[in-house]
Amino acid sequence: VLVHREYNDFIEELVSKFPHEKEGILKFYGTCWKIFNSLNSLELKSLEEPLYLFGQFFKKPLECLTLAYYLPQNAGDIARKFIKDQQLLSFIDAECFIVSTVNALKTPMINASMVLCDRHFGGINYPVGGVGGIAVSLANGLVEKGSAIRYKANVTNVILENGKAVGVR
Repeated sequence: VLVHREYNDFIEELVSKFPHEKEGILKFYGTCWKIFNSLNSLELKSLEEPLYLFGQFFKKPLECLTLAYYLPQNAGDIARKFIKDQQLLSFIDAECFIVSTVNALKTPMINASMVLCDRHFGGINYPVGGVGGIAVSLANGLVEKGSAIRYKANVTNVILENGKAVGVR
């Protein structure tokens, strides 16, 4: 199955391979879109800060409740709720493995939805040089601003001045 950039082309191809699972395909990927749209509607800065999340809840309660509902669920259980064909479930497992290096039963539904839909929303973009290119660019920028980078050094303490990190020991 080709993964087309256009969502409808992808669904059309998937249904052409598994016509008996059309309803399940639409329900599974429809659930993915519901989660993706909830994520996409929020200004996501930090999912670890309770006060920030509390503020987001009051701005977009339905979206936050949608995410809270799917947070403990995995893509495999959701797929198996709608789809019975083992070959199609294996395809979804493979898609999740590409995203998270584990099968659908171990891939959080929110993560799967984010990636499975994002490729149709605007495409998944990677930095030139891969994800490691980000770290290299950051390190180069720090050196250009006068910092020293010591690789493979053990950090025993973060040096704080006025509550801000200014170095390491």
